[in-house]
Amino acid sequence: MILGNRQYTRSPVPQQYIWVADYYDDTNLTEYDLQTKKSNDFDSIDRDKLISFGIIGQGSQLYYNVANGVFHINQDRFAISYSVSDEELPLTGRTFLYNDHIQFKNGSSEATLNTKVKEGKFKNSIDCFSFGYKKTMNLDDVNINYQCIFSLPDKNIPYLQIKITSDQDLNGQLIIRKNGIIVDQIVAPLKANHSGLINWELR
Repeated sequence: MILGNRQYTRSPVPQQYIWVADYYDDTNLTEYDLQTKKSNDFDSIDRDKLISFGIIGQGSQLYYNVANGVFHINQDRFAISYSVSDEELPLTGRTFLYNDHIQFKNGSSEATLNTKVKEGKFKNSIDCFSFGYKKTMNLDDVNINYQCIFSLPDKNIPYLQIKITSDQDLNGQLIIRKNGIIVDQIVAPLKANHSGLINWELR
């Protein structure tokens, strides 16, 4: 296992972060092999063996636990639920498999053009690393499509992008816990079959 082992907090290549898939048999797949630096295909991740998924780099380990959907951001754990009619529906922390993993990067290019010789130089960079999952669940006879993605921008505050779709109208609140303690409650009514989306900055 790499995630959870503080020995592994650096990318083996110039890229700031690489994705890591940990498996239940103590094996793993990394975006770039830690020894050979050879790249691996994201589509080759075996979701049936997955126990955690995230990124390492810059001295950090950022991942989520496949068994409960809870995000581990260095030493902090973030869990999410939805409260309606005085009943709390946990979106994380349940005995589901959150193994429909997601990973993507946002990049940009800067061009310096030399008009005299009609040539130029391009500088490419990755501006944001993101990972997370999506999950369909039934909670108290309510069908919910839930997606949560952690995004780590190069220059801005990291945030969780939380997306929820319900098959029923719900007039509730989104509850976010950090290390088991409620840190935010957000009024978040849902209209049936319409997605509700919020970007929540970590605190």
